[in-house]
Amino acid sequence: MLAVLDRRMMAVDEDKRGRGGRQGRPVAGFVLFLAVMWVCTLVSKTVYAAKLPQVQAVGAERKRIEHVVECDGVVKQGSERAIHTLAGLRVDQIGVRAGDAVEKGDVLFTLDKEDLAEVIEAKELEAAKLEYQVGDLQRNRQLSAQEKERQRERADEDYETAVDAAGRGLGRADAALQDADGKLQKHLEDGVSVTSQEGRDSAGREYEEWVRRGDELEAMVSGNWASMAEKERQLADLQEDGSEQEVEAARTELEAAREKWRQAQKEYEKYQEEPMQEPDFSAEDAAKKAWESERDVLEGNVRDAGYGKEDAQLAGEAGVREAERDREDAQAASQADSTLEIYRMELKSLRKEIEKYREIYEAEGKVVSEVSGTVTKINLTAGERTTDGAAIVCADRDIPYQFETVLDKEQKKYVNLGDAVTLKVLQENEELSVDYIEEEGGSYRAVVYLPKGMGELGMSGTMRRSAASESYNCCIPASALHSENNNRYFIYVVGEREGILGKEYYAQLRYVEVLDQNERYAALEEGALSGTEQVITGYDKEIANGEAVRYED
Repeated sequence: MLAVLDRRMMAVDEDKRGRGGRQGRPVAGFVLFLAVMWVCTLVSKTVYAAKLPQVQAVGAERKRIEHVVECDGVVKQGSERAIHTLAGLRVDQIGVRAGDAVEKGDVLFTLDKEDLAEVIEAKELEAAKLEYQVGDLQRNRQLSAQEKERQRERADEDYETAVDAAGRGLGRADAALQDADGKLQKHLEDGVSVTSQEGRDSAGREYEEWVRRGDELEAMVSGNWASMAEKERQLADLQEDGSEQEVEAARTELEAAREKWRQAQKEYEKYQEEPMQEPDFSAEDAAKKAWESERDVLEGNVRDAGYGKEDAQLAGEAGVREAERDREDAQAASQADSTLEIYRMELKSLRKEIEKYREIYEAEGKVVSEVSGTVTKINLTAGERTTDGAAIVCADRDIPYQFETVLDKEQKKYVNLGDAVTLKVLQENEELSVDYIEEEGGSYRAVVYLPKGMGELGMSGTMRRSAASESYNCCIPASALHSENNNRYFIYVVGEREGILGKEYYAQLRYVEVLDQNERYAALEEGALSGTEQVITGYDKEIANGEAVRYED
């Protein structure tokens, strides 16, 4: 029994050991899988990184932008002297050529002496003619002055006559006006007496009241008469048929009616004893009309006299004004005539010119240099006549030469009047300054005065100017700056992000404002880059915005 139990226990132990071995094998396989995946990731990351563009990048720094301007030029004369002679003279011989060095007093050219004598003779004849013309003009001017004086005297007399005539005419017209006005005032003072409209209306009302009163009294008499006749008829009837009392009553009424009639008749007779005439103002109206008619006539006389005075005043003023104008014309200055003075000046100038011709003739027609220098231009031809202008032009040797060059608009930004420059002429470097700048057709001509004795005419040289800008906080190499159509600038900044294989770098495009730049560096606006950001300055492949990159090994 014990043996059987031992065998079973052993079988159980063996079974447990078998199950434990089977469980350990999957864990080992998983660990092996992770190891293989890690190795594959490293290999993939290495292959991926090997394909990325390699870039160089730097951070922004603080610096100044230096601009260097170099331009070629030529040495030119500092001053030119023109040698003149009189125009119209025949050139006999020219003794110099352009580029010849001459000293003061050297003969430059010779004029034909015979031709010069003929010119002098012609000028003398011209001067004689001018002298005659001057004499004639002087005499004519005196005669004109005498005639002008007579005109002034006559104009003054005419003016005084016109003033006197105007005063007399105006006085007579004023007297006529005063006479007419006096008659009018007297007529107005005399006047005419007429009943006022209020009086006429009152008289009319009184007459109408008198007529109405007569009509009433007449009607009252007629009415009482009729009443009395009626009472008499009634009494007659009652005397035949009526009682004594009715007859007595009728007699009493008849007597009362007769009394009323007698009273009415008495009042009417009294009314007729005081008759009233109907108001009649026709005589007054006729008198007033006649007075008004005469007043109108007198007023017309005053008006006509006033017009006559105005006419006399206007006529007098017109006469005086006309005489005044004639006097002003006579007293006015004569028209400017400078012919005499011009002839005198021409004669004076001609005599000076003749003196110059004589000086040249006495010098045997030789024209000499007035300065020591170099002949730069000859405007003469042997056998031809001289013209107005410089016959020969010489560069004055005593005046230092100057270096001239031309700047374009970009160069002009860094070269200004008074700036220090380095000038190289014949391997000599000289520290000088810009003495003159002027614009010429979109470019600029710069002039540097050379020290006395430096350079030769026509010699080439180079002017160099180095100018540093202000200090900028954000400067990058010029290779990091890109542009779109040369008017919009951008850079690539190295950014950092999480990728499928972990942390990676990429190119981030950023538009910037350029403050200044030269061939090596560009200054960006403040804040274009942070203190830790780096800008891409170079790459082995083309890059784009957002593209992954890696630093150069």
